[in-house]
Amino acid sequence: MGLKSVFYSDFAEGDLVTVKSMPQHDYFCIIGFKYNKNEVQPIAVLKALFNNTYIIEKPVSELNSLLIRGIL
Repeated sequence: MGLKSVFYSDFAEGDLVTVKSMPQHDYFCIIGFKYNKNEVQPIAVLKALFNNTYIIEKPVSELNSLLIRGIL
């Protein structure tokens, strides 16, 4: 198992988050990261939780952690 640092934040796979530009009641789990050479920050691959079954990609700067805010 190798380690890979996340340059922009302290987010890791498995973290529960919301997206700033989406409704705050839409919760997501980070399932991975994409690293592009042209991008300054990584792109998070997110899976919607509960009754939603879709996967989206958003920049890490667009994410809010649910654990830091004390929601969970």
